[in-house]
Amino acid sequence: MFGATTDQPRLEWSWAEERLVAADMYWVVPVGGRPPRPRPVWGVWVDERLHLSIGSPGVKRLLDAEPAVTVHLDSSLDVVIIEGSVTGPTGDRALVAAYDEKYEWHYDLDQYGPLTTVQPHSVLAWRAVGPAGRDGFERVGRWRVEP
Repeated sequence: MFGATTDQPRLEWSWAEERLVAADMYWVVPVGGRPPRPRPVWGVWVDERLHLSIGSPGVKRLLDAEPAVTVHLDSSLDVVIIEGSVTGPTGDRALVAAYDEKYEWHYDLDQYGPLTTVQPHSVLAWRAVGPAGRDGFERVGRWRVEP
């Protein structure tokens, strides 16, 4: 599904996917927000899609009006950024079960509403080295969804 688009020393897709699966927080930035305000949320990466629990009504309204979204992880040295679009809500019980297992939580669909699914269009990643990354990039990756 994802194909590399760079000739620099490459990260493997598995490196980025491991971080997407293991991430504790996902920082959501609705493209339609002015100014854009990142929000930390919980979520799960399953079947090459990100499923997020977005509780903020304001963020939900922004994503309903403009589904383009950027999501990044916590690290500033081992960076993974998703550029994609919201494809809709999901109450899929298997996804909720994966979410519950990951966070040792009970996600109540009636109380919190459905998870928000993000379909990636591209994923960017890099590993920076040295204190605060000042020694540059060790490896990079960019993948796009192939039609």
